[in-house]
Amino acid sequence: MNEIKNRIDNLPPELDSIANQLRKYVENNSNINDLVLNVLHRPWVARLNWGIMLYQRADVNWFVEYTKRTGKEIPKFYMDFLKNINGGFIYNLSLYGLAPSIYNSGQLNRCILQCHDLTTANINWIGGYDVDPNLFHFGGRSYTYDENVGYFFDNEKILCYRKNGELIKKWDTFSQMLSEEIKIVEQKMLDDVPKEIDLIIN
Repeated sequence: MNEIKNRIDNLPPELDSIANQLRKYVENNSNINDLVLNVLHRPWVARLNWGIMLYQRADVNWFVEYTKRTGKEIPKFYMDFLKNINGGFIYNLSLYGLAPSIYNSGQLNRCILQCHDLTTANINWIGGYDVDPNLFHFGGRSYTYDENVGYFFDNEKILCYRKNGELIKKWDTFSQMLSEEIKIVEQKMLDDVPKEIDLIIN
């Protein structure tokens, strides 16, 4: 538990909305496994399911390789994020990272659990949205039962789009976006907890 709390305490202030969620639910059978911080064990969803999974920070040498592969630069706000958390899952919100298998071996290894891959998102997944393909695509969350929305950056604002190109929301900063969106996915998570389950909430 000390190692977990140290990881949480070392997150920078701009990631306070993530740190606050970790502190709030850390007493629910959390652990660090293969450098992945797992908080809020949810066996009612699946035996090895966690409400929050955050991956060990990215190797900064991978940033240049990402640009070579995609032709896009990683914005500073997201570089700073990846230097602390190399992607992860916060309930049904996904923040993409640099999948280590791609940058260590040149190929995506689907046999190991990794973050959703930022490179694949900006080469392939962005094509599933009716948006400018030059946007930086860095995450998404569930919007309805059968639709996800995506998060993008246009060099000025953080944008949230539906697949059809409808703009749902925009923010001036990554911190603002995290604060608002995490509240939405947390409430959905709580609504889905079975009545017989007593979560430990700090």
